[in-house]
Amino acid sequence: MGFLFHAIELPKFLTATFFVGLWRHLKLMVIVGLTRLGLYKPAPEDDDADSGYNPNSYILLLDGSCPSLVTVPIEVAIAAVKLKVPILLYSDYLLLRRGNTDELVKGCSICLESMELDDEVRELITCNHVFHRGCLDTWVDDGHVTCPLCRSMLLPPKLTSFR
Repeated sequence: MGFLFHAIELPKFLTATFFVGLWRHLKLMVIVGLTRLGLYKPAPEDDDADSGYNPNSYILLLDGSCPSLVTVPIEVAIAAVKLKVPILLYSDYLLLRRGNTDELVKGCSICLESMELDDEVRELITCNHVFHRGCLDTWVDDGHVTCPLCRSMLLPPKLTSFR
């Protein structure tokens, strides 16, 4: 009694890559189904990702000389913001905005405290929002390079030359 094995020719699309992709798809469907039923909870993300910026990270900024994106280390962007966003006393800010009393900022949107006449503030170049100097510096030190209120870049493209 001998069994004869005949070679079965499989269609060309049934390759190892096809089966690996099919396995991944089925695995994902099972995980999503179990998650929706509350029977599966994914492992928590690494908490270090939320504790601030990665000092080895980069951001993309527009180059002021041409319309292209430039990769810039986050430390350089932070230093540029602190160097180029002007610092003034709140009393000087009030004198500069004398005519626009309806647009005057009376409190810091980061700490929610009122601004006193002798407080140092930073007025953003791109959107004219005003914050306590310390509050905005802390915001920037955490790796943020956008306005806390409107998310506009803290520096306009022409001021982001790092050479």
